Amino acid sequence: MNYTKTLREFCMQNKGKIFDVQYELETRFSLVPYKTLLKILNRLEAEEVVTKISKGVYLVNGRDVDKDSAIIEYYVEHFSGIFMGSAMYNYYDISDDYAEVVEIYTNRITSNHKTIGKYLLIKFNIRFYDEVKGLITTLELIEKVNSIKEIDYIRYNEEREYGLSCYSDTIFKEIVLNHRYKYATIATLDILLDKHGIKNNALKIYKEIDKNVL
Repeated sequence: MNYTKTLREFCMQNKGKIFDVQYELETRFSLVPYKTLLKILNRLEAEEVVTKISKGVYLVNGRDVDKDSAIIEYYVEHFSGIFMGSAMYNYYDISDDYAEVVEIYTNRITSNHKTIGKYLLIKFNIRFYDEVKGLITTLELIEKVNSIKEIDYIRYNEEREYGLSCYSDTIFKEIVLNHRYKYATIATLDILLDKHGIKNNALKIYKEIDKNVL
């Protein structure tokens, strides 16, 4: 395989997209030695095929797409992630509070954390389809309710209720295997699920996972 030719062709097919070295190396370019991949990217950067925007992260040139849109498309869209914190509250019109750092849970990083400019990426190895995002949103809203500034409780309750309707033991277990929520959060979730007549084993699942972690 001609590694340089292959990578150049891939970039030409994905203009305006993000190229995360570690993630792409693990998922699509595992046959290319790591140091070789870096050398090729340095060469492509010199040719202005790609632009380095952070350590190990490149933007493929050639399409009128801004960096922020490319980052969101790569790390959030296509079942890849979900906004957290103020970005989530803004998205759902729960609060207008602004934070300089945009937090994202994403399955497209291999390390636990990665920072790209104002974006803080946190590893969450799950496929973010609608039901998963709904339940994660509910867990986040329960856990962080007291830290949300200028909260719109009508919108807060609407999104929290939607997430409850997404509940299944299978989805819940996959979520808590990837992220450690507080016991009080799970206990509150259990109360809300019972209130809505939604059968669940949330506390049992959480305790079992917590025991195995310890």
